[in-house]
Amino acid sequence: MKPLTHHVLRGPLHPVRPGRAFVALALGSVLVTSACGQATPSPGAATPAGGDGPSATAGSTVDAGAGAETATSGGVRLEATMAPGGPEVGATGAGVAASPGLVVDYTLTNTGTKPVLAYDVVPADLGSATLPMDVDAKHAWVYEESGVLRLSKQGFAPGPNVRFAAAPVMGGHTIAPGASITGKAYAVSPPTLDVPSDSFEAPRTPVDPAVKQWQFCVQVSDRAEQARPSAVGGGVVEAPSTAPQGDELVCTPPSTIPVA
Repeated sequence: MKPLTHHVLRGPLHPVRPGRAFVALALGSVLVTSACGQATPSPGAATPAGGDGPSATAGSTVDAGAGAETATSGGVRLEATMAPGGPEVGATGAGVAASPGLVVDYTLTNTGTKPVLAYDVVPADLGSATLPMDVDAKHAWVYEESGVLRLSKQGFAPGPNVRFAAAPVMGGHTIAPGASITGKAYAVSPPTLDVPSDSFEAPRTPVDPAVKQWQFCVQVSDRAEQARPSAVGGGVVEAPSTAPQGDELVCTPPSTIPVA
């Protein structure tokens, strides 16, 4: 997966001249949609997790079973597995789908009583924004957190003194109580830092190529009422971009990175 730091605007954006308004609108809208990846919604019964663990987000519990890493937090349950992966059949262009890498399969279940919004989609077209052709639809941000390789589908806060011509939006799914979504995330191998440009506050330390552990995270919030249907259809919604607040970033516990 080619790092996306080349696909987002750098530095502050000032008032846009009329002749550039449309371009700025598209770029402003696309800046954070690439913080997510594709997922498929599916109905399912909520399954409680048990036991405390040090690697879950604050206030959550973890439960590993059947080779998967699992975390629950704020009324959602996240289960993920990682394995080495080769090119997908028919995959072309850039992105780990067309080259060897690390593949995460995940399921996110709403175990609560109210709909939740998972920021996990990067469609080819979202509103007025069109993503570059070499952005993998199953992209996840990749960075190192406390010695652990983190693949994360999330937003980031704008950098200091940064203004956008059009407020960035993110793609995702609204998950009804008891329902689930499933999806994939990719990272190149050996892993490298892949985060937004310095228009956003994001980790900047290079990933240690010798990192031994991984975890997968998804930003989930209770702001489902702010989502609106996306023009791409398929149950995809769009919502204003925002960095995770409180316990909105649900992460699996660290686990050993698998090798081929």
